[in-house]
Amino acid sequence: MENGKTSLNIRKLKKQVKGITLIALVVTIIVLLILAGVAISLTIGQNGIFARAQNAVNVYEQAATNEQQELGKVEDIMDEYLNGNGGNQGGGGEYNTGTTVEEAKGQNKPFENDTTITDSCTPANSIRVPAGFKIAEDSALTVEDGVVIEDKDGNQFVWIPAKTEAEGGATINLSSGDTTTIVYQRTAFTGEYITITYTETMPSDEEASVNAWGGYYIGRFEAGDKEATDATMMREEYMMNQLMEFAKENGIDLTNSDNLTEEQEQQLNEKASEIENEIHTITIKKSQAPYNNITFANLKSLAEGMDTVQGYTTATTKLVSSYAWDTAINFIQIKNSDYGTTSPEGNYSNSDTFTYTDIAGDTQTGPTGELIPTGQTTEVSNIYDMGGNLYEYTTESYSGVPGPYVVRGGDYGLDYDHFPAGLRRSSVGYADSVHGSRVTLYCSTES
Repeated sequence: MENGKTSLNIRKLKKQVKGITLIALVVTIIVLLILAGVAISLTIGQNGIFARAQNAVNVYEQAATNEQQELGKVEDIMDEYLNGNGGNQGGGGEYNTGTTVEEAKGQNKPFENDTTITDSCTPANSIRVPAGFKIAEDSALTVEDGVVIEDKDGNQFVWIPAKTEAEGGATINLSSGDTTTIVYQRTAFTGEYITITYTETMPSDEEASVNAWGGYYIGRFEAGDKEATDATMMREEYMMNQLMEFAKENGIDLTNSDNLTEEQEQQLNEKASEIENEIHTITIKKSQAPYNNITFANLKSLAEGMDTVQGYTTATTKLVSSYAWDTAINFIQIKNSDYGTTSPEGNYSNSDTFTYTDIAGDTQTGPTGELIPTGQTTEVSNIYDMGGNLYEYTTESYSGVPGPYVVRGGDYGLDYDHFPAGLRRSSVGYADSVHGSRVTLYCSTES
């Protein structure tokens, strides 16, 4: 009995196993079919593996194309620099396309070519901007307030509207609605004899440029010395420091000058002359060590060579002439009617109290009766220190003694009532601590 029960149970179990196996097979097949569909969808569907793989290939190819385009741009910029045009481009390799001072200032990019733009007056005044220059960030929007241009290294010039008397001068529209006329000419602000003892013939290149474009540019600041500024020294200190280094290297004791030998004195004099005639980089920027202690001849050469050094292709730089100096004062007198005869805005011994930043970057209170860095006083029409700080050489001549050179505008140790911006004084052209100058810029008539 026990064996029979056992056999029956085994048969029943076999029947049950056979039934379960068939159902499982059907279920398995259905599950496999479902999985197969899912797998096919994942493989070849819109978001399938193949599609995603193809998309990855496309993304990679596009990235490679973009990379090549960017490399091409880098190559173009490198070519610009290798061809001598580097530094003239604005952000993104684009040039300025502004047609007004306001637009051009907002773009903060240089112009590719010489371009005439207009100011914000109604009617508007025209300004000629040379290739490679931009409108400075702190430029005024109107001619009367001082439109400032800037080169790739930050040197700045202010537009002076003018034409010669033969052309009837240049008419300027003012924000008040009035007009005035500026003539490119010499003026005796303080009563000098400008047809007898102080003389100059109008340079033909200046005449051609101002009549072609209705104006010229004058340095916003006195000429500065880049190397002395970089050393955070005024030029006289910089030169003395070089002389002291020379003395130290050659065993010359400067603490007891009475005991110097004749040979040592000769060595020091020769080195001092060498240092004095060492040519540095001229700048037209704020907070520079003014370029004093330089002869007229060297200063004139530096001013005339600035356009080549800076790579100006369609503008010429010069030492300021008496025509450019006097015309600039007449322009300033639109805002300050007596600037030629009294110019308290500059650095004079009797100037009103003002704060300034010295060459080391420290805040000081003036006047101190000493030379200070460029652009630290009060601007007039965006121009600084035509009166005060340094006497400034012009290309005018003096027929008397001493001479034959002429300086303008007084210095830091004088008073503005007796030595104003319009004053003329004669000079022998030696290098000294109170003489410097200013650079002018004229647009090409061939562009």
